[in-house]
Amino acid sequence: MTSRELLRASVGEDAFARGLGSVRPDERQAYLTAGPLSWVPVETVDRIMHAVAREAGRPAEALVVAITRSAQEKLLHTLYRILMRIVTDEALIAKTQTYYGKVYDTGQLSSVFPEPGRATVTLTGWPTIPDLQITALGAGIETTLRCAGRADASVSGRRAPGGAVYQCSWKK
Repeated sequence: MTSRELLRASVGEDAFARGLGSVRPDERQAYLTAGPLSWVPVETVDRIMHAVAREAGRPAEALVVAITRSAQEKLLHTLYRILMRIVTDEALIAKTQTYYGKVYDTGQLSSVFPEPGRATVTLTGWPTIPDLQITALGAGIETTLRCAGRADASVSGRRAPGGAVYQCSWKK
């Protein structure tokens, strides 16, 4: 199920249609016809998310977290889930760049591990990342940690020069 389908299912057909009806036709078309190998500009996705959230009477940040978590869980609910439980924390967090590259075409992630159960993930190369995408990326990292069996996974993100910084913690 795509993020678009998850969004539609989460808010209902009416709110989804009304939200899409409030954006420019070219943006709506790009969003509705996007496939697994195409890119929709982040600005378009954000406008649609805000419009659909408004029509559904839900905060856009809460909606993007719910959709991101569901999409990431579906992606990782395969053989990856078993393998992720046995890899090192460093290898798991390093894999985040691979997942990131499937969603975004701007920026790069790097990670440092100051102590066991903690990581700082830094996004560079995207100084204009929208706030909604900072939230979505944090939800994706946290979901990856949870799906990998890291207990009490917590991720908090904030804007930083060049992009964003995420403080991650978990128990193994």
